[in-house]
Amino acid sequence: MRVLPDLPFRLYASCLLLLFVLGGWVRTAPAHALIEAPSTIDGPSSAIGEFGGVAVSADGSGGLVYIKQIEGVPHVFASQYVGGHWLAPMRVDWDSPYGASYPRIAVADGGQLLVVWVTQIATVNNRIQRALESSTLDAGASSFGAPFIVDPNVGEGLGVDPSLALAADGQGLVAYRAVTNNFKTTNVLTTIPQLRPGDVLADIRLARYEGELWSSPEQVNRDSLLSMRAPSEVNGPQVALGRGNQAVIAWQEPEASGVARIWARRVFGTTLGLVLPASPTTYAGKPIAEDADAFALSVSEFGEAKIVSRIANTQGARSGEPSLFVNTLPVSTAPTGAKLTGPTPLANFPTREVGVPSVAVDDQGDYRIASMAAGAAQLLVGGEHASATPELALGPAASATGAGAVTALNPEGGGVTAWPASGASGLLGAAVREDFPGGAAQVALLSGAVDGPVSELAVGGSESGESLVGFREGEPGEYEIVGARVSVPPPAFYLELPVGWIKPAKARISWAPAEDATGGVSYSLIVDGRIVRRGIHPTSVLPDRRLLGSGVRHVQALATDASGQQTLSSEGVLKVDGAAPVARVPSRRGRRLVVRVKDAQSGAAASYTRISFGDGTRSRGRLTVTHSYAHPGRYVIVVHMRDRVGNEATVHLRVNVR
Repeated sequence: MRVLPDLPFRLYASCLLLLFVLGGWVRTAPAHALIEAPSTIDGPSSAIGEFGGVAVSADGSGGLVYIKQIEGVPHVFASQYVGGHWLAPMRVDWDSPYGASYPRIAVADGGQLLVVWVTQIATVNNRIQRALESSTLDAGASSFGAPFIVDPNVGEGLGVDPSLALAADGQGLVAYRAVTNNFKTTNVLTTIPQLRPGDVLADIRLARYEGELWSSPEQVNRDSLLSMRAPSEVNGPQVALGRGNQAVIAWQEPEASGVARIWARRVFGTTLGLVLPASPTTYAGKPIAEDADAFALSVSEFGEAKIVSRIANTQGARSGEPSLFVNTLPVSTAPTGAKLTGPTPLANFPTREVGVPSVAVDDQGDYRIASMAAGAAQLLVGGEHASATPELALGPAASATGAGAVTALNPEGGGVTAWPASGASGLLGAAVREDFPGGAAQVALLSGAVDGPVSELAVGGSESGESLVGFREGEPGEYEIVGARVSVPPPAFYLELPVGWIKPAKARISWAPAEDATGGVSYSLIVDGRIVRRGIHPTSVLPDRRLLGSGVRHVQALATDASGQQTLSSEGVLKVDGAAPVARVPSRRGRRLVVRVKDAQSGAAASYTRISFGDGTRSRGRLTVTHSYAHPGRYVIVVHMRDRVGNEATVHLRVNVR
């Protein structure tokens, strides 16, 4: 069995290098990226509690959220990631004396953080009333704003399991569960039967965030008269959001037979779409009687959704049958966008001993599905532009960690997958694998200050390919919160060059900015494979004419971000004409000679050519002229010339005619 090295964050496979600079000469190769060293955000401490996840935006800003006790009361804390650094944690629920739970985080461009959590807000008839609250950290702010009540009544506050999504423009959604009757302690009479022992009555609710305020919560589950499975860490509702606020919500709910299935529906602005069955009801012509007990949801920026369902490992499950099924909801504008394509079994997860799935999808339909299976992290990639092998065993998992494999996708190709693992000497941590568009990969073992099992592992991905990894590490009583960044080099960018032949004074080379999440991008200019200028910060440059000379030049720009990651632009051709035409007398015979005007670059302009032969004879508008002298003697031929870009000259040619 292959194990990971025992040094934290050391790469045990690193296959990418952007370029080699040898004596100033550049050889292109795939782009270089970094799995950065992890940071201990808080702890180790007996006060550390639940880890609530991590989020990152396309501009590289992000954050993580967790619970920490203050004088024995659990409160919400968040650490912001901006400018390539984790900032000191700050308390989110700063004005609340009550305990908090179920923290979740989302981020918009510019570093705006949105956090939701569950807390007590009142006591009614000697019963504690709990609510779902939120708070926002605006870009550049030093503290979170006053909390806002999303839902004033989420029952006893157990099993709420919120799922939070936020668009780049700061609008978002939260999906959550509110248990209305647990058939035990809830002081509510009901005539609704309990389908299975342990079932509860619950609402799946959805609220919309409009940048400042929340809409009134709306119930989205299909049948409130059916009891639902008891809340667990893996069966809470999920919501995901694409560009233009195209969203999909998915949840677990039994059908009338009592078997729990996974359901989904679109969210169109303030309108809910139809309820759609996402998990399978049959396999190989036989009904599936086991619950779909866990699932994963991802939505592309254009609104395509992938839903992966896990069929529970229960008694009577037939050996060898698949346990994971993937279903697709096409973009809403597609002819088939109103319904799911149907569940498809995942052949490389044949065992029933499969962990909670994770899925990511992009606008081109490429996807990544990760889960633990047979004691190892497994990854399945698919789609037209998939760059890794379709089925990939990533590595062995550390035992009894309580965390599964999670994945995020890079729209440019490849992505990031993380899972709990152990090094050769037994050091525990999170293994992080970064797959690159070209098919290569690198892996690092991330660990905090104190060795211990990893739990509540999360990966946040963005449309730029940047990812943040967060997890809780350690044993109860000495937990720590750990965060790390998996970066990508500056994105591909293209040159803008003058068309046709130009003078050196007009040879300005421009390019679109390589908007990099790390920031601090500078550029180098490469001419004919050689770096001729470094440290360029504007997105254009006018090279010294001595660097260009005259002729056809092959030029590129090299973008380097603050982390040292580099991306080479496309190659462009620059045609520079810095010299005027030349005049020659290529042949003479007796008193007869030929005068010829030529330009090796842009070409001589005949209309500007004037030749005086010194005997009173002149020629205009011709590049090649044959002239015969009537008498012998010494003559001075004066040639006025100009090329097509405006370089001009006057030369005197002395000839002796006999």
